[in-house]
Amino acid sequence: MSVLLEFFNEHVLAIDFGMLILIWVVQIIIYPAFHKVIKSDFVKWHSTYCTTIGFFVLPVMICQLIESASGCFFSSGNWVWLKLLFVAGAWVITFLISAPCHRVLQQGKESAVINRLIRTNWIRTILWSLVFVTSIFIYYT
Repeated sequence: MSVLLEFFNEHVLAIDFGMLILIWVVQIIIYPAFHKVIKSDFVKWHSTYCTTIGFFVLPVMICQLIESASGCFFSSGNWVWLKLLFVAGAWVITFLISAPCHRVLQQGKESAVINRLIRTNWIRTILWSLVFVTSIFIYYT
């Protein structure tokens, strides 16, 4: 296990930068594109999207959670705890707001739900941006 934690610690900026890029692409390009998908194609398209994006997002989210949690035990200072708070906040928003929106969209295209997804995803976008900025600060101090 220590080898895995060491790997995450050595690659923390790459992990956090990967999540930063993913969330901004989702926020600026992918979620707004939901409005452009034809209603009759939406359920199939959305199902494919959710499955495919999961292969990219979930591993990065899990690595980030492990790294930020372990950082609290192996590092000192308040910045590592702040980073964990940002990561945990993004997870909470993901599973309490974003995932339920996606479950509704699995039944069919609903513009109000897409708009809610876009609007509430700004919270995750800001949190994951703060995670990356905090990681840079921790790395260079």
